[in-house]
Amino acid sequence: MNKYKNFMDDGLTADWLRDNGIAVQTFGTTHIRLLQAQQQAHALLTQHSNLLTQYQRTTLETFQHQMAHKNTRIKLKPTAANPILNISSKINRQLFKQHRHLAQAQH
Repeated sequence: MNKYKNFMDDGLTADWLRDNGIAVQTFGTTHIRLLQAQQQAHALLTQHSNLLTQYQRTTLETFQHQMAHKNTRIKLKPTAANPILNISSKINRQLFKQHRHLAQAQH
């Protein structure tokens, strides 16, 4: 019973990681900042691409390309995540402003 539960949990975990743009094979060997940036880049490109400038989109796509290849991913330092996380913060601020304007319009 316990083996089956672990098997199912592993499957659910792998599905969640894949849905968030993270490869299961690299999860244990990649720095957490790079994983956070990879998740944010995936979310921004799939859910909020309309808010991105061309430069931001190019930066996110380049980062995703680097993370997808083992040789470049190994060479990345955790500071490579900073531009991605900065873009994410900027887009989150824009989303919050839009949400606040919608909430004020309803009152």
